[in-house]
Amino acid sequence: MARPYIISGIDIGNSQIKVVVAKIDRDTLATEILGIGSAISNGLRRGMVVDMEETINNVQAAVQRAEAMAGAKIRRAYLAVNGLHIKNQISRGVIAVSRIDGEISQNDIDRVLQAASVVSLPANREIIHVIPRNYIVDGTEYVKNPLGMKGVRLEAEVFIIDGLSPYLRNVAKCVNENNIEVAGLVFAPLASSLAVLDKNQKEYGVLNLDFGGGISTLTVFEEADLLHSVILPVGSKHITSDLAVALRTSMDVAERVKVEHGMTSEGEDLRKRGNIDLSELMSEKDFILPRKQLIRVVDARAQELLEMVTNELKKISKGMLPAGVVLSGGGANLPGLAAMVKDKLRLPVRIAKPLNLAGVVDNLDGPSFAVAAGLIIWGIDEEFNGNKGSKGGNGKFADGASFKKVLSWLKNFSP
Repeated sequence: MARPYIISGIDIGNSQIKVVVAKIDRDTLATEILGIGSAISNGLRRGMVVDMEETINNVQAAVQRAEAMAGAKIRRAYLAVNGLHIKNQISRGVIAVSRIDGEISQNDIDRVLQAASVVSLPANREIIHVIPRNYIVDGTEYVKNPLGMKGVRLEAEVFIIDGLSPYLRNVAKCVNENNIEVAGLVFAPLASSLAVLDKNQKEYGVLNLDFGGGISTLTVFEEADLLHSVILPVGSKHITSDLAVALRTSMDVAERVKVEHGMTSEGEDLRKRGNIDLSELMSEKDFILPRKQLIRVVDARAQELLEMVTNELKKISKGMLPAGVVLSGGGANLPGLAAMVKDKLRLPVRIAKPLNLAGVVDNLDGPSFAVAAGLIIWGIDEEFNGNKGSKGGNGKFADGASFKKVLSWLKNFSP
């Protein structure tokens, strides 16, 4: 019997750090989650490291908890990256088919992708992913896989994701300082989409909204392609800070108020209208807060986020997204948010749940671990499907060209 193979994923978020350890069967590629760990994240702001020492210690705490549950040491891991510094663009490349008989080979596909990835970037930015969208053979567009076709001229349209090198190095260093090698950097929304979206949703048209701590990310898929991606400067921590100001209390107390009593107007229980007794949380006698006042604060930020989402959807104005909206990230647990999104965007909405994972999944069964779980799926494709090419200066960045192939492996992950 083949020895099990260990793959780990680390998601360093603005509010929490999540770590997932999985065992992969080398023969069947069946995946079993062995351990998960989480810790408070205090060293990031909007996806960027602002306190290196604090983040290193927070990563250590999360890793130790995951290792204790898994009974295995983490020596290398895939790392999710996010933040307002990450940008994307569409690029095209063109080559002449090399074979005399005009048959397009894998070498031709690799060359045209390389040509498309040659873009002008400032010296302090690096490409994280190059994701193929479609190919054009002698002017015939929307070819998904040109391998084996006949032609003279081959073009490729790719989606390029890049980020600021110093910020990428900083977040990688926080992992390296814990004696863990970074196997690859993966754009967080791509990892999340692998864990919570299925092939049909991406084909029909779906919006994945990750409501994180300091930021939110919006990604739209249609016809199995990544159509649009943007990072929004609003997260669940903004609700916490709003409550801290409104209640004139600390961020820690405001966070507890949000978690224990926070909701949108759509999630309001009509039987519980009235007041909330916060005397114990606020350490003040007879501290009674009208429920509608708390809801008003939460609603303001939630509406702000949805206004941004609406504006982004207007930019692409393509299709009706029949597969609806999938909410991930810790903020997706906010009571009433799903109903508010459904009402505002007039689309079906569901809360994300990692798909097709076996093992200790009870604690993984929620939207906050979507990115970390997706990193495992990404790692399987990188290490078992032969997609080890790099798109980045240090040769450690995950190759976006493998993104679509990951979908074919999902069927192997059933218990």
